[in-house]
Amino acid sequence: MDDLKIAKIKTAIRSNFEESPAIYQAFEERRGFFRNLNAKLLARMAIPAGARILDVGCGTGASSIHMLQTVTDSEVWGLDISPAMLCAARERGAHMPRLHFVEGDGARLRDAVDGPFEAIVYSASIFLIPDYPESLKQARELLRQGGKVGLTFMNGFYQSDGENALAGADRAAQEGLSVKRPVKLAEFVEVFAGIFHDPLTWHEDLRLPVNVVREFFSVPAMSAGLFPGLPYDERLLKVQRLFNRLSDRENYFRWNFMVGQVT
Repeated sequence: MDDLKIAKIKTAIRSNFEESPAIYQAFEERRGFFRNLNAKLLARMAIPAGARILDVGCGTGASSIHMLQTVTDSEVWGLDISPAMLCAARERGAHMPRLHFVEGDGARLRDAVDGPFEAIVYSASIFLIPDYPESLKQARELLRQGGKVGLTFMNGFYQSDGENALAGADRAAQEGLSVKRPVKLAEFVEVFAGIFHDPLTWHEDLRLPVNVVREFFSVPAMSAGLFPGLPYDERLLKVQRLFNRLSDRENYFRWNFMVGQVT
């Protein structure tokens, strides 16, 4: 991907998240969605007490605060490209002295933070970094020997027979849903395995009510992935009409998890 296209994607992503803090945080406070995802990841990472942890794409700080509270005596740096999201994160973490938030590009980690770290986490953020190979390479350089990188990313929302539930709903709704994936999974796994030897990979199928998944995709930044290029109010109406076509039975929201280590 050329530099001009990468810059254009990053500008769009920053703009989408600049619209998102209040709705994003309200969703997280109601559902604890990203905190729960992060808990599933941390359970397999076994981060040691006293660790220095970098949270790449920290948003309003849900995963950063969770790591600070979960890993004894840890010190956590949350990095994000959106000033508005970081403003909300700093307000939430204002009285947590071992929690720091910095603005930066997820593919230029060394420009924003100083290592070494015991752990680097990409909580639902890796596919928002179009030049992710460079990000992962820099993550490896910032990790101590034996340090770990962990990430979560959305696979899709499916019916019990494995069909893409949103694509099926759009055949009836005709809202113009985009099903284009920003990165091919096989390509990503190959890149990750080339940087972190013998990674641990698995997925979790979240059995959630349709209204919870609707709330997720109603966040401005999330709706942009379904209907890119449209104003938020138009995207929101399309999300509502799309989800009105879905059944509340036998759907699952699949998320992929990966953990690698510096050996």
